[in-house]
Amino acid sequence: MPAVFFDVGANNGSSSIPVAQQNKDVTVWAFEPTPKLAQELIEKTKNLPNYHVVQKAVSNEAGTAKFYIAGSDGCDWGCSSLNNFSDELDKTWPGRVDFKVTDTVDVEVIRLDKFVEENGITRIDHLHVDVQGKDLEVLMGLGDKLTSVASGVIEMAMSADVKLYKEQKYVLVDAIKYLNENGFRVARIEPNDVFCNEVNVYFFRP
Repeated sequence: MPAVFFDVGANNGSSSIPVAQQNKDVTVWAFEPTPKLAQELIEKTKNLPNYHVVQKAVSNEAGTAKFYIAGSDGCDWGCSSLNNFSDELDKTWPGRVDFKVTDTVDVEVIRLDKFVEENGITRIDHLHVDVQGKDLEVLMGLGDKLTSVASGVIEMAMSADVKLYKEQKYVLVDAIKYLNENGFRVARIEPNDVFCNEVNVYFFRP
């Protein structure tokens, strides 16, 4: 059976397109709700039959939600989120002028447990999550299907004092606790920015 790679919050595809290009036996599912980015992903991967773009947001509650787009021509679009930005980010994230909402759009939000059931997916070999403040909710949305995940990475705020988004519920300590309680081991934790406000948490199921 081909390996399965989930890229949740795929952005420009930098984390998943090379996987599909270099491993034809890997099936990649790329979830990206930002209309501009999703269309660019579809265009860039039109010759990759093992790469599937899903233009939906992912969390632990299904439905429709407002999506805050942060992006404009020549800028990074990677901070768009189901969450709105926190106040006074100039103090915790100095110099980051790109942290501003440029548009909003209503998007469909799904849970991954239903998605894997509908698509007959029984194993996720790697789960890459970068959804700007709702990474842990993506794992929670797998429900009892979380046991199908072999390894992954999520992005978490170090503490509540430096959260990038107002509605961000969980921080690093919550993620470590959740992963441990669900049979994972944390392989390593790496800073994701120069201020070490956010970290990437790499985990696996032994």
